[in-house]
Amino acid sequence: MTTRIFLRDDDVGALTPALKDFVGQFAERGLPVSYQIIPERFTAEAAEFMLAERAKAPTLIEFGQHGLRHEMQVGGKTEYYEFGPERTYAQQLADIEAGKALLTARLGAGERLQVFTPPRHRYDRNTLNAVRETGFSVLSASSYTSLPHRTAYAVGRVLGLTNLGRPGVPWHGRRRPDCGLFELSVAVGVDDGANLAGSVDAVLAGIEQARRHTSTVGLLFHHEVFGRPGAEGYLEELLSWLIRTPDATFHAIGALHNELDAAAE
Repeated sequence: MTTRIFLRDDDVGALTPALKDFVGQFAERGLPVSYQIIPERFTAEAAEFMLAERAKAPTLIEFGQHGLRHEMQVGGKTEYYEFGPERTYAQQLADIEAGKALLTARLGAGERLQVFTPPRHRYDRNTLNAVRETGFSVLSASSYTSLPHRTAYAVGRVLGLTNLGRPGVPWHGRRRPDCGLFELSVAVGVDDGANLAGSVDAVLAGIEQARRHTSTVGLLFHHEVFGRPGAEGYLEELLSWLIRTPDATFHAIGALHNELDAAAE
């Protein structure tokens, strides 16, 4: 069976050497990437670069919204997520709308944003309703395929829950019954936002494990990790193996959503 693979890069903000190299390496191999942008950190210089790169290969670069600022204050402490039960629907809606307005100003009024990724994959039902209200059609968070995760998710779905504690209950590959958003969430973290999650072999093994449970597998990257000491050559090695994955096709999240949603109708 063919596996559909999508690649998501989070935390796009300033134009850095790591971002330039990351974009170039994927484009060179013809691999589409969904770039999730933090609106308050997205510079005009980065927008100009990303738009120019997309103009060269429109199907290989997709833009999505990654919160507003990727942090919030809770009880006087800085938390690096933004959404969840700590905040009201009105507060969450205001931030999502403000973020979308910033991205529209940077990317152009004609930019159609389909994908929303909540920072740290934290959300509640108010978040999802606000995302839908703001005009997004796809939620991309996390949906891991280990037995404990799959068991917890199954219980949450039976109970009609949006969350089990802080983690969300995913409906990966289908439309969520609690808000109407289609969900395409990552199953394999190539890094944790600060460090590589493991060897290239470990990532490839993670993909194979995920393929046993879903025909649609998402990989999560944070481009800045691959510009740090100790990561030299890692991305090049991973991509050289990735493009040789048997019985696999590669898709942007929005295009994949359009295909799967149409097939379900």
